[in-house]
Amino acid sequence: MVTLVAETHIHVGVGQSTSALDLPVAREKTTHFPFIPGSGVKGAYRVWYTEKAKGADCKLLFGQSSGEDAGNDGGAGALLCSDARLMLLPVRCLSDAYKWVTCPAILRRLARDCTRAGFGALNWSPPVPEGRHFFGAGATGDWLGLEEREFECAGAIDASVITALTAFVGPEMAQDMAKRLVIISDTDFTWFAQYALPVMARNSLDENKISDGGLWYEETMAPDTILYALFGERKPGVVKKFSDAIATAPYVQMGGNETIGQGWFKMVPYAGDRS
Repeated sequence: MVTLVAETHIHVGVGQSTSALDLPVAREKTTHFPFIPGSGVKGAYRVWYTEKAKGADCKLLFGQSSGEDAGNDGGAGALLCSDARLMLLPVRCLSDAYKWVTCPAILRRLARDCTRAGFGALNWSPPVPEGRHFFGAGATGDWLGLEEREFECAGAIDASVITALTAFVGPEMAQDMAKRLVIISDTDFTWFAQYALPVMARNSLDENKISDGGLWYEETMAPDTILYALFGERKPGVVKKFSDAIATAPYVQMGGNETIGQGWFKMVPYAGDRS
């Protein structure tokens, strides 16, 4: 398992408009949570492994590229890549710069993925009551303002949950985790996942730096969004090669707008206990 911490805005789109948004981000059909499809994850890592990690056996890990002889094995790579799934969503807060917000559905999914990857079971907090309640890390008041919504405190987050999530992001972010983590209900979280992502107005200029009428609106995942992905192997030793490469080149670019500085993640391999 590898945690992906967004260092910049991230735009992994679907190539079509929806209502007022010209370029929305990719979302899971059933939950509406933003995510990065496994094909995009694999493609980004193929480029990263060749250019940034200087890997010499790219075809072994990621397979044959288009137009090459597939051979007897069909040209498939030996490294298995999952979708990059949402773990923590940064949301504007009236009493802090932002909060890392998640919900029981995401935490239960994360726990199942940990079990599938061979890590020990995780213990999470109880379900959050409906009606705009929250569990907060280091909660100091009865109310919390997220975007234009108010939430009533239902209690503090159990220390074991904070410790478990800190293991995904690394010790350098432990202080932020202990201060910013908020758990809200699945219903409330879905609203933020759908409507609280940044939307940027982009413009196209001619050679005289004058707008040529090419205005469009583009949705992104904000910096400090945290996702995670699972990696497996079809041949022994492949995941070890991949993990060693992350240690030498811990940043990867995914999605569009690379030339304007978007799409950069810091990678943090999960070091949980094997079951």
